[in-house]
Amino acid sequence: MRTWWFALLMGILLAGCATPGRFTSPMRGEQVNRPEWQGRISVQVQGNTPSSMSASFSLRGDAKNGELDLYSPLGTTLGALQWTPQMVQFSDGSKHQFFNSLAELTEHTTGAALPVDALFGWLQGRDVQATGWLADLSAASIGSVTARRVSPAPEVMLRIKLDH
Repeated sequence: MRTWWFALLMGILLAGCATPGRFTSPMRGEQVNRPEWQGRISVQVQGNTPSSMSASFSLRGDAKNGELDLYSPLGTTLGALQWTPQMVQFSDGSKHQFFNSLAELTEHTTGAALPVDALFGWLQGRDVQATGWLADLSAASIGSVTARRVSPAPEVMLRIKLDH
């Protein structure tokens, strides 16, 4: 009897520590055939006040219509970015913030305006040019992309490692 209670107590404790499932919004009809990537992203901003962010991510869509969910190492949702031609927003679960552009949104969430058009190309292994950015796609075949913004200052380093 004592073993049964111990097993029940351990089951309850382990269930309480379980990592919650990641939230992904259902895809609308036009998004079903769009690519999806998952992995880790890191953005380091140099300069007078250096900053960095690192998170797991799930990216769906393209540069015109997409969603990017960011997760902590424990799997909790840090934020959800969504964009369409009509709307650009960030949601942290309790509030929604709207932005004028995708560059503004990525700067708010990562510390630097990211070249989203080029980013989708880089993830597909294409050497897409972005003003001020130098991409290294030499490891793209194994799911690793790095890019460095050299202008305008401050310098920014973007690293993406895709899950397989």
